[in-house]
Amino acid sequence: MTEAGPNNFYIDPIDALRKRGSVGRPMICNRIRIVNEQGEAAAVNEVGEIQISGHHLFEAYWNNPAASADACSGEWFCTGDLGRFDDEGFYYIVGRKKDMIITGGENVYPLEIEHHLQQHAYVAEAAVIGLPDAKWGELVTAVIVLREGCQASCEELQAYCANHIGKYKVPKKIIFVTALPKTPVGKIDKKSIVLAFSNHVQQ
Repeated sequence: MTEAGPNNFYIDPIDALRKRGSVGRPMICNRIRIVNEQGEAAAVNEVGEIQISGHHLFEAYWNNPAASADACSGEWFCTGDLGRFDDEGFYYIVGRKKDMIITGGENVYPLEIEHHLQQHAYVAEAAVIGLPDAKWGELVTAVIVLREGCQASCEELQAYCANHIGKYKVPKKIIFVTALPKTPVGKIDKKSIVLAFSNHVQQ
């Protein structure tokens, strides 16, 4: 992210094979910590917010002291990214704090589900969101763009997910679309997706 320079982690190619999905360890000129929901240092493999400290950080947002204050906790920049570290000090990013879904009391990180869906041969793009639901609080919902000429059912994709992730993470609702909205820089615009489908009734 711009506020924290071009890179904050490194990983040796050998470790990249051994630690699949890891972004590696902190670089030598910065410090990284994971903070849990109680504001305490997270334990090994406990998911929390990634915070960064170092001289490479930005000083402030231009003409926006309130946003600058919200983004920092003392010397630490609060990234809004959720991650964890293992017992060897390798870090893993699991998603964005604002994107986390709470369904049936369980925390679900859309990035993990999106990665598995995008590995399906028929899926071109996938966005996972939480939609309001009376029973679950939030309903894990996947919005899918299929590859040209391919067809897949909701049940097929749900079964595929069930083979790779926990049952509570499997999308309970799947919506097929021809394209996903994008931001000006080409990222999937989840805010627009949530607004577009927030009135959908669970089938």
